[in-house]
Amino acid sequence: MIPDIVHVSSAHPWVDNRVHLREAAAAADAGFRVRLIAVDSDLSAPATAVDVVRIPRRARARRMVVSSTQALVLALRSKARVVHLHDPELIWTIPVLRLAGRTVVYDAHEDLPDQVWSKDYLSYRQRAVFAWLSHGLLRVAGTAHRVVTATQWTGRRFPAGRRLAIHNFPFARPEDDAQVSLEARPALVAHVGVLSRDRGIDVLASVVQQPSFPSGWCLEMVGSIDRSTSVEELRAAEATGRAVHGGVVGPIQARDLLLRARIGVVPFRRTPVTDQIFPTKLFEYLAAGLAVIATDNPLWRHLLRDVECVTFVPADDPAAIALAIRRYAEDPALLERHGAEARRAAARFTWAPEAERLVAMYDELLPGVRAARSKSTADR
Repeated sequence: MIPDIVHVSSAHPWVDNRVHLREAAAAADAGFRVRLIAVDSDLSAPATAVDVVRIPRRARARRMVVSSTQALVLALRSKARVVHLHDPELIWTIPVLRLAGRTVVYDAHEDLPDQVWSKDYLSYRQRAVFAWLSHGLLRVAGTAHRVVTATQWTGRRFPAGRRLAIHNFPFARPEDDAQVSLEARPALVAHVGVLSRDRGIDVLASVVQQPSFPSGWCLEMVGSIDRSTSVEELRAAEATGRAVHGGVVGPIQARDLLLRARIGVVPFRRTPVTDQIFPTKLFEYLAAGLAVIATDNPLWRHLLRDVECVTFVPADDPAAIALAIRRYAEDPALLERHGAEARRAAARFTWAPEAERLVAMYDELLPGVRAARSKSTADR
């Protein structure tokens, strides 16, 4: 089978939420033939209509050279008319793919220059050099036929006529509709997703050691830990018995955890990157009907300005998070009210409308393909 669209990533695992379960699966569900080339993983994902080709996991340096080249070759061999790229390390392949007559979509998950400036382990001079190089990469990325971005802010660096913001809103699940009340769940605070300094790993580790952290409650975390991040404070928090890090789990297992929790926490530091992104976990917390404790971010306040389900706290303040947890623990009515408001708000932030806009983009790039396939099927 020759696919219509091939999604390509040399960095993301094949179980990735945005790459596979949202974007590639949405195109396949709409009637396109879709292949995914992505990195092997021991994790599992729900069955989709996407044809998955896995490439080996490699260390960063080898991945950027060997894996990106392997991914390009596989994309060309697929003969797909549309190639949808998902990593900055694949930007160099855009001119090659265009010369080969392919229609190219580049997916900017984050703002690359801001991301470079947030790398604390690099010196100022190193960050300045890499940021300068990243602007050059983005000029190449802007030559793609379409640029899909995770937020409007990320899209500002690309030509207006070719960019499209597709947000990482969660897809609806029957399990969310069957959820039980917060009071019927364990006394659990949940955090899902990557743990790093910018995403508040040390803040979370300190929360459970605050005098105000309520007795009988536990903080449960799942997700990978950034390689440059120290885990000493996290291990000390686990030693108290009030915190658990469950390691890396699949996207569905992460959402299942939320249905067992009462509160979700987003402890991001204020950086140029975190100030302009919509954390997927925030919307997954809403879908699970959780009360939410989040860093006081102006963008998130604006997004949820008419919804009373979030307690905003100062950045880098574990004591404020612990106090917010205690407030919910001591006021069940407030907890239930915020949970109900979260569930109501979740209806505004779902994947279905985003999927429709993404499929409409593919229809522009592949005119008549779905219609012809539907007619062919009907004539059989």
